[in-house]
Amino acid sequence: MSELETENEELKILLVDDEVNITKALRRLLIDVDCYDIYIANSGQEALDLIAAEPDIGVIISDQRMPEMTGVEFLQQARVLVPDAIRILLTGYADIEASISAINEGAVFRYLTKPWDDEILLKAIAEAAHNYWLIAENKRLNRLVLKQKEELQQWNDRLKQRVLDQTAQIRAKGDELALINQQLRGSFEETIEALAGLIEMRDRRAPGHCRNVAELVTVMAEKLGLSAAEKGQLHSAGLLHDIGKIAMSDKLLGKSMTDLDTKELHEYQNHVVRGQAAINMVPALHEIGVLIRHHHERFDGEGFPDKLKGKAIPLGARIVCAADMFERKLSQFPESAACSSALAELEGEWGQSLDPELRLVLEEGAKKVYSYLNISTTVREMKVSPRGLEVGMQLQHDLFSGTGVLLLKQGATFDENAIGAVQRCFMIDPFEQDICVLLKTDEAE
Repeated sequence: MSELETENEELKILLVDDEVNITKALRRLLIDVDCYDIYIANSGQEALDLIAAEPDIGVIISDQRMPEMTGVEFLQQARVLVPDAIRILLTGYADIEASISAINEGAVFRYLTKPWDDEILLKAIAEAAHNYWLIAENKRLNRLVLKQKEELQQWNDRLKQRVLDQTAQIRAKGDELALINQQLRGSFEETIEALAGLIEMRDRRAPGHCRNVAELVTVMAEKLGLSAAEKGQLHSAGLLHDIGKIAMSDKLLGKSMTDLDTKELHEYQNHVVRGQAAINMVPALHEIGVLIRHHHERFDGEGFPDKLKGKAIPLGARIVCAADMFERKLSQFPESAACSSALAELEGEWGQSLDPELRLVLEEGAKKVYSYLNISTTVREMKVSPRGLEVGMQLQHDLFSGTGVLLLKQGATFDENAIGAVQRCFMIDPFEQDICVLLKTDEAE
């Protein structure tokens, strides 16, 4: 009894018996229990109608022997209407067949005989009430779990969508930053190209020299299997290796090293230090500055400015040194034999000025970069206007703007971008319209 009194909600109990005295007696027995709400029916059909109106009946106590419908038959139908209700059967005929039918067909919780023992009956009803509340609580908890599961699923879906949205935003921001970085990198490279153009404008004796060296050292780096970062540094060092010459006087620039006196030679040798100092304020150019400083060191230790020797000279500086020396010798020979003649001129420099391990790399790189110098009968020369340029044509001579800015170096092959750049420059800074190009005979035909 005390356990039932702790339950908060009322329990609806249905008493079913065709004898009014029985239902009254049961009602008097249960009336003192506060949490019980008693309903009475005097036949099975009346009870079924009442259940239809009150579907939250929790306990059903039914007599077995009733006219028209037995207790087992009634409980069997009640089980369909209110499957969670706890069913108790009362009968004055305690035969085994009634017990089996009650248990199997009516799924009764208890089978009690008349006359009943009040304490036993109250205890059975209390247990039935407890079981009903357990079932109800279990359903409530299941509903709560299902609701929480649905809420958790919704939360997970929202979280997943937020993650997807944030991932998309991060990816978009990453793509944007990558594009900005690419643009900055492009601007950085274009700035270095522009600086190389200024260097070549300052030293008009060597048009295209810096760009030629940059292309050659890049090919050499590829053949040596250097990383993309190292190739990028070498290309920039090739473009900027003579940047210190901008501070030289015209008189000094016009002399060869063999004609310099002691003071002039000292001034000339300082151009590598000035070159490093000129770009040292830019963090991205620190390593390039080191290569510029040492590109005149000799493998035998007799170079400048620090007289480094052998492998103590940075590899990049040794590569630039070889490419620089080779490129300057090209202009001393006719085009048809320039490449092979320049390589032959370097024969005595390997192991002295130049790293002998770079010999094969330089030779292979030079033949690739300067292949256009070996003009064969399958190629013919022609002159075209800027508007007449076509993809695949090869520039025979360095191309300058009207004011002397180098646009393309000798041997460059025209693609759509190069053609567009030349045509735009012609509108801004006009030059002689006829451009000397080389064209394969089969293409000309």
